[in-house]
Amino acid sequence: MTSTATIQSVIDSQAVTTHFQPIVSIKKRSIIGVEALTRGNDGPYRLFAPEQLFSWAEEAKLLEELDSLCKRSSLQEFSKLQTKPEGLLIFLNLHAGRLSTGQLSAMAVRRGVEEAGLRAQDVVLELSDRNGDAPGLRSFFETCKSFGFTIAYDDLDGSSDGLRRLQSLRPDLVKVDDCLVRGISVDVVKQEQFRTIAALARRMGALTVAEGVENEEDAALCLELGADLMQGFHFGRPVAISNYPFSSIQSAVDRSAGRLKANLAGRAHGRSRENAKHLQLMDKMLGDMAGLEPQEFDQALSGFVNAVASVECLYAMNKAGLQVTRTVVWQHQRDNLRSLLFAPAVAGADHSLKDYYLGLALEDQQRFMSEPYVSMATGSLCRTVTARFNALDGQEYILCMDIKTQ
Repeated sequence: MTSTATIQSVIDSQAVTTHFQPIVSIKKRSIIGVEALTRGNDGPYRLFAPEQLFSWAEEAKLLEELDSLCKRSSLQEFSKLQTKPEGLLIFLNLHAGRLSTGQLSAMAVRRGVEEAGLRAQDVVLELSDRNGDAPGLRSFFETCKSFGFTIAYDDLDGSSDGLRRLQSLRPDLVKVDDCLVRGISVDVVKQEQFRTIAALARRMGALTVAEGVENEEDAALCLELGADLMQGFHFGRPVAISNYPFSSIQSAVDRSAGRLKANLAGRAHGRSRENAKHLQLMDKMLGDMAGLEPQEFDQALSGFVNAVASVECLYAMNKAGLQVTRTVVWQHQRDNLRSLLFAPAVAGADHSLKDYYLGLALEDQQRFMSEPYVSMATGSLCRTVTARFNALDGQEYILCMDIKTQ
């Protein structure tokens, strides 16, 4: 059977099956909603994924018929729920490609929702970033919002085009694609991309949903980076709405919340201990440096650099931000400097535009810790702690400690 014949058969016989995957809030310890995921049937043992179905439908010019069938099945199945958590939402996927042909209208979507016995306020409409710049998308979003629908921008992967569209469309929810979420706990690039999306969403007044969460480590990192809601196999697989396992999903959310709370507390405690160790070393160095002449600084720093494994570099600068010592590098870093781009600064280097200098000088503090950044001395991600001290010559100096971050 050809793909056109197959998709026509699916539509004619309404051979689709809709399952629902939970979307949860760890912070609220609750199930927020369920996303409707519809597949096509070809006999009892063969299912077609949504992507395959819609690809065939587009080729056969049957996109409107398939999309309408999937929406109708999703709404009808969801409306069968007799008991459900209060305020439970249905996340309903729409194919934005229909906008360009005039086949999709906000009024028709509202009519379909009402025919299923639901209100616009019960529904989150998802439109995918993969549809690109569909004509009329912004107008469609605005009209749907005026009816009371919540709007989610789906499958955002951090691309420049996607971020541009996000800024233009201003949705209520931003769903971060699973390609950025899977393995995020061990991938600093994904972490920064996710952090950027979550920060932008927050500035626009939108919530961030992490899709594809499959383990506790990724869930904890997404939460730390700004995720408001989560979805993925870690919390529940798509299942039929009949006898939907709300209690077991809620138990999984509660267990995850407890573990995440313990993990985050443990990590915070670990960071606190590390910070205390660094600050103790800093206090010791400041005490010793205050009893020295400037020409003795280098030798003193050499004696401290190997004291704590996470300390990468030590150096001192004057009140104006000019480096007055060489950069003393931990032995491990000396053996692993990776290119000429990353080299320790030399005496005379100007640090007056660096955050760790400005934070200390402009805020008139005695001690300052920077946000993480890539060290030009080693190429590693680090923070810099700066602190003021006065030496025997009566002048004020600034001690700098670069600390490697994970």
